[in-house]
Amino acid sequence: MGRAAPLADQVFGALQGDIADGRLKPGEKLPIEQQMALDFGVSRTVVREAVSRLRSDGLVTVKQGSGVFVANAPFAQAFRMPAEASSDRAAIREIYELRLGVEVEAAALAAARRVPDDMMRIKRALGAIEATKTGPDFGVEADAEFHRAIALATGNSKIAAFQRYLAVFLLRSITAARANTLKAGAVDEVMGEHAAICAAIEAGDAKAARAAMRAHLKNAQARLGVAEPPAWAWDMQRLR
Repeated sequence: MGRAAPLADQVFGALQGDIADGRLKPGEKLPIEQQMALDFGVSRTVVREAVSRLRSDGLVTVKQGSGVFVANAPFAQAFRMPAEASSDRAAIREIYELRLGVEVEAAALAAARRVPDDMMRIKRALGAIEATKTGPDFGVEADAEFHRAIALATGNSKIAAFQRYLAVFLLRSITAARANTLKAGAVDEVMGEHAAICAAIEAGDAKAARAAMRAHLKNAQARLGVAEPPAWAWDMQRLR
């Protein structure tokens, strides 16, 4: 059994759920701090921390002298992931599923839209991975740059911006995967995956670029040991 989440996380999650499900509606005032502390069976300090997080995420607004209110557009806030998303196994698996959804199509777009400068950037990153793959950082920085270069080659500023956001999580997950790769002696296999992505994009073959990126990310999941659980595991989880 896993550890219970910190109290402030529990209160934050409960209030966030109430807002998401409409039990607390836009413009509605939250109970006073003392009442929430009693309702949740926690200290007022815990409630204060949870409300501070809700405010940071744009879910509530604080009106001096009046109280805390649900924001008018509570989920029109910036996308965020907690720092622990780079270390928790289930969260890393979810990040890779997210990457599959975004980067597979990004590779196809890059194949269709890349210009000479894009290919120069992608190839430079590929060469840097090869040159640093057995160095102190296992070529991780170069690997992250390779994926950033592909995002830029899509010509889609939103994909490029999202890739920048994911950078810190990518660096940590790639580092973990690369350490496992070195232990397994699969460095050349990883290089081959990157080279296949690069070749497909250079050839302008969107279908091959999709397939190469999907294979690379799926293999990275396997190297990290965070591949998707079998269907029966999901069924068991739903029955709990």
